[in-house]
Amino acid sequence: MIIDAHLHLPVVSERRTYEQAKALLIEDLKKDQVDYAILIPDNLPDSSIGDVPTCLGLVKDTPELFLMGTIDIQTQGQTRVDELERLILHRQIVGMKIYPGHDPIYPTDRRLNPVYALCQAHDVPLVIHTGWNPGHPEAAQYNDPKYIAQVAEQYPDMKIVIAHFFWPEVDYCYEMTHAYPRIYYDTSGLADGEVIEATGLERIRLVLLKILQEDPKRIVFGTDYAMCNRKEHLEMIKQLPVAVEVREGIFWRNAVELFNLPVKGRNILNRHREREGPRELRKSNHPGKENPDPQRALAG
Repeated sequence: MIIDAHLHLPVVSERRTYEQAKALLIEDLKKDQVDYAILIPDNLPDSSIGDVPTCLGLVKDTPELFLMGTIDIQTQGQTRVDELERLILHRQIVGMKIYPGHDPIYPTDRRLNPVYALCQAHDVPLVIHTGWNPGHPEAAQYNDPKYIAQVAEQYPDMKIVIAHFFWPEVDYCYEMTHAYPRIYYDTSGLADGEVIEATGLERIRLVLLKILQEDPKRIVFGTDYAMCNRKEHLEMIKQLPVAVEVREGIFWRNAVELFNLPVKGRNILNRHREREGPRELRKSNHPGKENPDPQRALAG
């Protein structure tokens, strides 16, 4: 099974309606053998990739698509927060995303506190856009991981997902955030040509392996489709020197647990847990080998 936990609609234009964009998305999911996906709307009304109300209508009666909520705190206040809570309670959204860098706001902006409180109270993951915007590296000043670490300190029970790994400064992102066990990372955009050129493929692979060595549940598969190529992201994960169960975790199990997704394969996950037994019984039987080389630790 594969779950793309970070994608968007193909851009709508005069030649493509929202329904046609959805149809193309579904067609591409089937081509790439992706079973489920989390659709992320824009936080602007009437966006070419769909806003929350538009995407709510599109995912209705489409079991392979889940939806994330979004908000622009510059223009949307408590009324929007209340609406997002209603969507959470009715299981119409499975996560929340904010766009520092696309929006001139910092994660530490106090206006976001009601959003954080909402996510923490309902155990809904918060996804944070990070890194350069194509052609605009200055946008990264707004989503520096040091601010995300401050949010994690203030809301220790909130699950945070760092999108795009603050490219190209992936090592800095790791150093600033890996110590927080409720911070997760998605792979969206990391296989994009511009990201690889600016960051370096080996640096991306090594930082992913570091996280996987520390906790293999903290990486979830995402692609940033339709802006990025899904096949390249699939290949990047397939090429990681990790055990089969770790790769399966990246591709679907981690997303199911993190976003609490009601997918058909969830019974597989439960049976897997039963076979493994309690976590404390699955620790290494080799004292002194807790920190092997990250490229070898997860292989085989």
